[in-house]
Amino acid sequence: MAAAASPAVIARILKRKEQEKKSKQHQHQHHHHHHRHSHHDKRRGSHQGSSSAPHKGGNHSRDASPKVSPSASPKSSPKKSHVKSNGSEEQSNAHVVIVGGGYAGIAIARKLQGKINFTLIDPKERFHHHIGALRSAVRTDFAKKTFIPYKATFGKQFKQGRVKDVKTSDRTIILETGETISYTHLVIATGCTGPFPGRVDDTITADEAISRYNNLAEQIETADKIVIVGGGVAGIELTGEILSAHKNKNVTLIHAHQHLINDDVLPAVRTKLQEKLARYGVTFILDERVKNLDEVATNVSKPTTVKTDAGTEVSADLVIRCTGVKPNTAVFANNLGGKVDDSGRLKVNELFEVDGVEHVYAIGACNDVAEVKMPRHSTAQGELLAENIVRKLDNKEMKPHTQGQLMMEISLGPNAGVSQVKGLILGSFLTKYRKSKDLFVHRFWKKVMKQEVPH
Repeated sequence: MAAAASPAVIARILKRKEQEKKSKQHQHQHHHHHHRHSHHDKRRGSHQGSSSAPHKGGNHSRDASPKVSPSASPKSSPKKSHVKSNGSEEQSNAHVVIVGGGYAGIAIARKLQGKINFTLIDPKERFHHHIGALRSAVRTDFAKKTFIPYKATFGKQFKQGRVKDVKTSDRTIILETGETISYTHLVIATGCTGPFPGRVDDTITADEAISRYNNLAEQIETADKIVIVGGGVAGIELTGEILSAHKNKNVTLIHAHQHLINDDVLPAVRTKLQEKLARYGVTFILDERVKNLDEVATNVSKPTTVKTDAGTEVSADLVIRCTGVKPNTAVFANNLGGKVDDSGRLKVNELFEVDGVEHVYAIGACNDVAEVKMPRHSTAQGELLAENIVRKLDNKEMKPHTQGQLMMEISLGPNAGVSQVKGLILGSFLTKYRKSKDLFVHRFWKKVMKQEVPH
């Protein structure tokens, strides 16, 4: 009679059997995977033929051109991308359409460049590096450095145009010209709109914008009493730029809230900024809202009186508005209107997928991700989505967006400022070298857009 096996022996036998079972399952899956791809290759070959034979309707190579037409004519029916049986598109057939060429848009485009076919669409011919906008309003030699051509970086993958509508049912967008463009993935990166000088109207050319900045710089130089409306980052930085260039100006900063900037920064940051600006001679009017802003002329030297809801009146030679930034999502009202929150931002999940809409994403300042809307965060979102689209096409799990600790640099001219870096507060010396000195101009020209900075 055989001796009874000990518990340890039984455990080893069961463990070996379980390993053998897993090994057989792995072999079966590998065989099925190989068979599926072999069948797919044959089917793809039957559609495309050999590499030397032209594709029907064009001379497209398998690697260089997707089946989706990047710019289908208005009368043509857009071609659909080839979709695997499990629902994810092949990289060779993917066409990512990016609407909006701000910080988020160029970030995802640069990360996809050379990997996935994409089309970047923007109404402007040049990217506006609006981190430098407020210095452009004060120093006439600076504005030209804040407009960077798209074509030199993205070539034929950039299309200047304005989107009129999106049809998610057949995965196409429609331009104002009537042209339709098909997509496998749509990325909305339209950012925010706001008043000049913090933002530039996308209906004017870069040269016209530069002329407007230079004109405002002349208005600031001749004005004596200047009122800045808005004590957020834009209002604070513009005040700092003005007083670093023109130390004897009489500047009043009016802010509708009790504290400068917002509640996202540490109280000590607000205190330091206010102390530095006070040393420049700035007058602060806090927790009062300008009630006649629509009646006074802005950005032009003209004697006027600014009135607040608390009864305060301030005489001014020049009034500059640094408030009123809002999400630029109005164009998507027809088909995505139900996907925006009360502030106009597109509702997204942790993967930036627009709520309930397949293959449509929103990144940057136009989405409702609960973090400070700033270029650094927009860039990070664009880079993460680029990585996730590649992962999705490779049938890999996408990485959810997670928020880190706030990093914010606030310039007060080329040589001063305050920074909050992961809970630490940095003064003028380090802020100068982190941001204030050139406002990231060289970085965006050379490292991001791969172009030479104009002199």
